[in-house]
Amino acid sequence: MLGTVIGAAIGAAFAMALPGNAGLCGIGVILTLYLCHMLKLNGAAPLACLIFTIVVLYRGTDPWFYAGQRCLEVLIGVAIALLVNIIVMPPNYVARIKRTYTDLRSLVEESIDFASTGDPIDVLAVNNAIRTLSIAVEHYIGETKFFRGNDEEVFQISCKISTYRQILHELISIDELEERPVPKESPLYPVFSYHLERLTDLYDTCKET
Repeated sequence: MLGTVIGAAIGAAFAMALPGNAGLCGIGVILTLYLCHMLKLNGAAPLACLIFTIVVLYRGTDPWFYAGQRCLEVLIGVAIALLVNIIVMPPNYVARIKRTYTDLRSLVEESIDFASTGDPIDVLAVNNAIRTLSIAVEHYIGETKFFRGNDEEVFQISCKISTYRQILHELISIDELEERPVPKESPLYPVFSYHLERLTDLYDTCKET
């Protein structure tokens, strides 16, 4: 809503001066993005720019009234979306986090096997899985208590994220070795053995806690 108000207000002000002017459109978009960034409304920036463009291209007699209509439409849309989330399809954040965590565990188990056998390790997939889990936990924490589930379950999973990041570091170290599995006679074998042992220890720690 704040992003919509910012975009509509700047659009109406520019439309009062020169409606539809290409130069002012560019300046207005930059100004809208800057204000959203300053107010830490980065998620609202695309919608704010869209509303700005709609309003600044308006060629009617009262741009401010038109901007107010657009804000009202967004308010109605937000209200309907909230009602759907509360009554029809309430979000189950705990189930989403548990599902994401299960996927991460399966991927890490597979990667540990690949680290031992010499198959290619999909380090990028593990990194993306950890990032997805972190974002899911952040979204859960940012929600009101009404939308939450079991805080203890999420807390236990969130405590393991840092360990999985260490696991990722060990996987990267092993993946960068030129030859896997490294033969015992190779001078790189102590390095390979160290990272593989630390990798399994870290994963065992995650399973035990």
